[in-house]
Amino acid sequence: MKNNILLKTNLLVSVILLVGFALIATLSYRANYNASLVKIKQVSSLASEGIYYRLSTMLTKPVNISQTMAHDSLLIKLLEEEGSRYQEAGYQETIRKYLDTYKNKYAYDSVFLVSASTNNYYNFNGLDRNLARGEDENVWYYNFLQSGEEYSLNIDNDEVAGAANKITLFVNCRIRDAFGRVIGVVGVGVNVDYIKGLLQEYEKEYDVATYLINEKGEIEVSSLYNGHQTADWFKVNDSEDIRSEILEWKNGRTNWDIWMPGDVQNNEKSYLVVRYIPDLSWYLLVKQDTGALLAELNEKMLETVVLISVVILLIILTITSVIRKFNVRMTKLLEERQELFKEATEQIYDNIYELNITKNRAASKKTELYFEAMGAKDLPYEEFLQAVADRQLLEEYRAGYVATFSIENVMRHFKAGNNYLQYEFMITENGSDYFWYSAKSCLRICEI
Repeated sequence: MKNNILLKTNLLVSVILLVGFALIATLSYRANYNASLVKIKQVSSLASEGIYYRLSTMLTKPVNISQTMAHDSLLIKLLEEEGSRYQEAGYQETIRKYLDTYKNKYAYDSVFLVSASTNNYYNFNGLDRNLARGEDENVWYYNFLQSGEEYSLNIDNDEVAGAANKITLFVNCRIRDAFGRVIGVVGVGVNVDYIKGLLQEYEKEYDVATYLINEKGEIEVSSLYNGHQTADWFKVNDSEDIRSEILEWKNGRTNWDIWMPGDVQNNEKSYLVVRYIPDLSWYLLVKQDTGALLAELNEKMLETVVLISVVILLIILTITSVIRKFNVRMTKLLEERQELFKEATEQIYDNIYELNITKNRAASKKTELYFEAMGAKDLPYEEFLQAVADRQLLEEYRAGYVATFSIENVMRHFKAGNNYLQYEFMITENGSDYFWYSAKSCLRICEI
């Protein structure tokens, strides 16, 4: 019984603690999760803004320099004279110095010039090669002439001698004569490693993934990809459903953000911030997954569960110990009180005797000894009544006493449902001094 009470108490306390801690942990988890989502949005937006302005500084400048050269009257005059002078060493040296001056002044990896009339390719080393139509490495040039764009950016390996085929971002600008005819293409080249280094710096500091994609959705630069390797961002990130949303929103807006659905299995999602860079006609994408956030929150939740389990165990052990000690003390106290009650009861009910009415005899050893003390040893019950009446009761009460507790009267009251008989009389213990006495026969009458 005690063990059942202890078990029920421990179960009840455990359930209450578990429900309470579970509610607290759940509310805490949700609050931390929501706060972390807000933090992700803030961090992603901050990273996007920082990359945007640094890229604008890094890439807009080459565009401006290329446009400056494209409008330089000296360069326009040199191209107009190329048909008759390009084989002259002095002519080639003039172009070489011109291009080399810009390269050194602005620390670009490459500065080049292409004549539209001869397709000759000049750089800071002089005349490098002729861009013959039909060759794969020259496709960029003819595509640019056909595009109608005033300038464009493309990523390719730098084939100039000494450049070690490094992947380079080239800015291409049209050069027009006074009549608006295209007479050449001029531009600069920036090593993609510089841009990748910038992106990696922000990825490491803000724990985000960064991409530069063109208007077709192809990745131009990222920490893992570059424009020399064709890779569609929407296919790589399994996000075809938001392609049109990202590529068509640029007009009238500078940035845009969205929560992207993640992996169904782990319930991860990603926050994506998009900025359009008009000068480059590229999109800057900054993406942050919730995977790390969920992993951190799950780890904290596991720590909380372990801590709660330890707390509950300690509480249960404490409760068990307290209840057991309490039970021991209560049992001891109860036993002591029962002993005192027993002693008091024995004193109070020292003159209680058990009688078998139906069999007209004593029903206990104590009663038999009492019969013997009254001089009625082995006598039937009714003879015992008469012997007690003759020996101790005042004469006038003897008949009433015998009649009240006679077998006939007891059975009559038993059948009537009355289990209580009482008779008051005067009695003596020394044969001379009489005193009032009440024989309360709170009889427990049993039919045998």
